[in-house]
Amino acid sequence: MSSRLTQLLLALSLLLNCFVLAGFVYRSWIAPPHWQGRMGGPPPGQPGTWMSPLDALSQDLKLDDGQKQALKGLFEQYNTARRDRWREIQKVRGAMAAELQKPEFDMTRIEPLVEQMTRLRAEQQNESLRAISQLSPHLRPEQRDELHKILGERYGGGWGGRPGGPGGPRPPPPTQ
Repeated sequence: MSSRLTQLLLALSLLLNCFVLAGFVYRSWIAPPHWQGRMGGPPPGQPGTWMSPLDALSQDLKLDDGQKQALKGLFEQYNTARRDRWREIQKVRGAMAAELQKPEFDMTRIEPLVEQMTRLRAEQQNESLRAISQLSPHLRPEQRDELHKILGERYGGGWGGRPGGPGGPRPPPPTQ
C-alpha cells in the first residue's frame, strides 16, 4: 500500500508541476503584457482598464454633469475616431509582425510599415490635441488652469518622474 501512495503522490506532484509550467508559459509568451491596459489597451467600449486621454482628462478635471452633457458629442466622435485608428494600427502591427517573423527581413516592406505606424500615431496625437482644444472653452477658469498644468506635465515630458530619471525633468547642467 505504501508503494501505491508514493506513486499517487508522485503523480500529483508531476501534475502540479505541469500546471505551474503551463502558467509560466502562458504568462511569459501568450498573455498580453501587464502594462497593456494602461498604454494602448483595448479601445473604448471594450473590456479592460484602458481609457482614452480625453476620458482621463475629463476625470482629472472633474467635469460636472452639465459639462459632460455639452461635451457628449465631442467625446463620442473622438472615441469613434480613436477606435478606428486603433484598428488601423493593429492591422499595421500585424503586417509588421508577419514581416519580422520571416527568416529574412525585407526592409523594403518593413520601412513603409514603420512610416505608416508613425503617421497613424501622429494623427492620433493631433486628434487628441484638437479634441482638447474643443473641450477647453467649456471649462471653468480653475479647470482651464488645471488643464494647462496637466498638459504641461503629460505632453511636456514630466510624467511625475524623479528629476533626472526616466520621464522626469532634467537637472540643469553643472556650471564651472
